[in-house]
Amino acid sequence: MYELKHSQAKQTDDVDYVLGKSLPSRPVIPLILVLFGVSLISITGLMLMTFMSLESLTQDNFKQRVNTAFNVEIKRQQELLQEYSYWDEAHLNTIIEQDKDWTNEHLGKYLLDSYGINLSWAFSAGTISTITYLDGELENIHPDTLQSRHIVNLAKAATIAPMPHIVSGYHEYSGVPYLVSIGLFLDETTEQPKGDGSFLMFAQRLDDEKIANISKTYNLPGLHLTSVKSDTDITPLSFFGPTGDPLVNLTWNKVSPNKEYFLQLLLPVVLIFVVMTGLTCWLLASEYKNRRLYSSRLAELASKDFLTDISNRREFYSLANRAITRSNRDQTPLTLLIMDLDHFKKINDSLGHSAGDEVLAEFARLVKDNLRECDVFARIGGEEFAALLIASDQAKALEVAKRICRVISEHSFHNVVEHTVNCTVSIGLSVWNGNETLDNLISRTDKELYSAKHNGRNQVSIG
Repeated sequence: MYELKHSQAKQTDDVDYVLGKSLPSRPVIPLILVLFGVSLISITGLMLMTFMSLESLTQDNFKQRVNTAFNVEIKRQQELLQEYSYWDEAHLNTIIEQDKDWTNEHLGKYLLDSYGINLSWAFSAGTISTITYLDGELENIHPDTLQSRHIVNLAKAATIAPMPHIVSGYHEYSGVPYLVSIGLFLDETTEQPKGDGSFLMFAQRLDDEKIANISKTYNLPGLHLTSVKSDTDITPLSFFGPTGDPLVNLTWNKVSPNKEYFLQLLLPVVLIFVVMTGLTCWLLASEYKNRRLYSSRLAELASKDFLTDISNRREFYSLANRAITRSNRDQTPLTLLIMDLDHFKKINDSLGHSAGDEVLAEFARLVKDNLRECDVFARIGGEEFAALLIASDQAKALEVAKRICRVISEHSFHNVVEHTVNCTVSIGLSVWNGNETLDNLISRTDKELYSAKHNGRNQVSIG
């Protein structure tokens, strides 16, 4: 009986070692934190590079919007000029009759307030001035002031331009730049230029007020006049006069997506990463805790006897070897008891294995109640149990063994398939000699158990 059980124990030694030895845990959470950190830095870098590229595109886009705004202003001024130059009544009252009442009502302040036209000038062939309004007031401006060669060139260009014979450009008057449009007076009936070669000119002054109005109207924040040599890092947008020199230089407040949107997007990204990191760490910690509980439960299932809930043979070998090591170090005695229920096969045969299992469980409870916490108690076979008594010599162990025999023989095992069963136990007892191995101690004690059985059972045999 011992040899078979001993062989089984040897086969499970490696399993005992694996179950009893905790596996080293890898630093998973710090690794995940590093990975999240690297990902966050990478995404932040990509966002920064993207916004830097967008910043350049934004400046180009803003410049295109400014150009578009001025093109729209030119188009509006030309459309307004077309209405007047294609109106026979306007030609009659400005060129032929030079009716100041009519021009005061339809030019001058009306054009200034309604369309922002600062300068209107009607002139005939040879740029001979007939009517001139400046900032809504009729002005007697000397023809030489307006009849520059550049205005003459614009007038000639209007003559050869396609219908409606209107051209525009930038011109300077009294040191201030103007957006100028010049058109030929046309006949309403024939849609041909008047025979007197007369012209009408509308001009808007491009001063700070006008630029501010364009900035508001076309949603161009910070647009303003500047010098060519500006302190800002934005290259000014220039509109050129007839000489080819910059006449109007515009700049604007730098629109930076980095400042406007980068932090707004970065904060949610960081928050998401923090939440993901916290959630991941929490899930890993929970999983690690569950794994430890599961491993603990597996270790318990592997080390305990499922029927009696005491140590199984595997755990007995592990705990007993440790006890021998301590006793060898501390020079304290050890005594081994091997117990076997007498005639247990008859219980299984007569009452069934279920009744036998209940007897074994009750027997284990009774024996455990008569042992100490420090003693090692295990089921090492079918109805065979072992108890290693720590720091107990032969006398103390014999006292414990006899008490167990007495308790078992006097105990009635009730509720066993409605039968009452009485049992006895045979016990082999051996004291560890201080040098021998656990296998040798078990072998000697097993022989004493056979002696107790051979000598009548229900007794203790001492080796």
